[in-house]
Amino acid sequence: MFYPAHLNLQNRKCLIVGGGAVAERKVVAILISGGKVTLISPDTTELLTFLAEKGKIQHIRREFQSGDTYGYFLVSAATDTTSINTAVFEEAHELNKIALVNVVDVIPQCTFAAASVVTDGEVMISISTSGKSPATSRRIREYFEEMLNASSLYTLGYENGDPVNVENQKLPYPVYLLLENRHCIVIYDKDTSEINHRVSLLQRCGANVEVMNSANVKPQDFDNSFLVITDNLRSLNHIKKNEEEYICEVFDDQENSTHTTPNLVIDENLIIGISARNSDKFGRVEKLHRHLVEQFDNKGYGRFIDFLGTLRPSVLKAFSTSKERADYFENLINHVGANGSTINTDVLDESENSQNECCLRLKNTDCPFECLFN
Repeated sequence: MFYPAHLNLQNRKCLIVGGGAVAERKVVAILISGGKVTLISPDTTELLTFLAEKGKIQHIRREFQSGDTYGYFLVSAATDTTSINTAVFEEAHELNKIALVNVVDVIPQCTFAAASVVTDGEVMISISTSGKSPATSRRIREYFEEMLNASSLYTLGYENGDPVNVENQKLPYPVYLLLENRHCIVIYDKDTSEINHRVSLLQRCGANVEVMNSANVKPQDFDNSFLVITDNLRSLNHIKKNEEEYICEVFDDQENSTHTTPNLVIDENLIIGISARNSDKFGRVEKLHRHLVEQFDNKGYGRFIDFLGTLRPSVLKAFSTSKERADYFENLINHVGANGSTINTDVLDESENSQNECCLRLKNTDCPFECLFN
């Protein structure tokens, strides 16, 4: 499982290497979250060119070079060249010790993964299937877009097909941290349910968790730490000052936190995070959270996502392109067996007379077919 974190990027320096559609979505997400974007790529999409011309981002029009990642809070490699992406990761994370580094579609070279995001400008919802089923994540995202009359990052930046400015909406930047075997520290003044919840969540994500009372904290305790969580700002006086080297959550001071943990709905590897831009929207967040818990908690989504995840290694070997793999999973999710019963992985021919689109019970609560959701 990945750890859900909504990052505070206000005025923080972020680097994107690459100029295609994937890089564009990352730039848009960072801009609405208040980050300062530098883009390195010899070529860019129409929107990225427009944003550079308007001064919304800094564009360095060339290939990536050694030394480019120094001094950034977050770095993402989104080029089509594996060697370039690897070079970005090695320099940023291994040499410059930047905590937040992402290489698109290469989990071993990521400390965080991108989330599917829906926002109406006030409330933000992030969706992750821990990399096991992007197709299911997309369907849930599209459902939320309709339910909230909201936008995803796939639609921001254009109006009637023309590029438009992307403004800072002061929203968090939702990501999912890869914490397997990473050193994470939890510091507390009081042993509360909130502290225990964070410890449990970190452990579920495979982190090496060290829990300590703030009275016993020593500077050396933070050596090689990746993430720090504390219930008071005083504990951070012991932490190294180079903020690129760690990320932290402070319960009583969100402005000095690099991230917060949103309200969560978790069903195995399905993780939905909900947060608001302003505290006066917390009531709406709580109401939405209760609704989504009722709809998604222990309703079969996690088992379905795990099932699809078991197929991914075989699908990666069987199909050479990402489109072929995506089409396979779309057909698989859409398919209902010939007798209207369970999903049949051996029958994926679109010509089947009984082909029906699976609703995942997101909208059609009276779906007549038997599956994990019904």
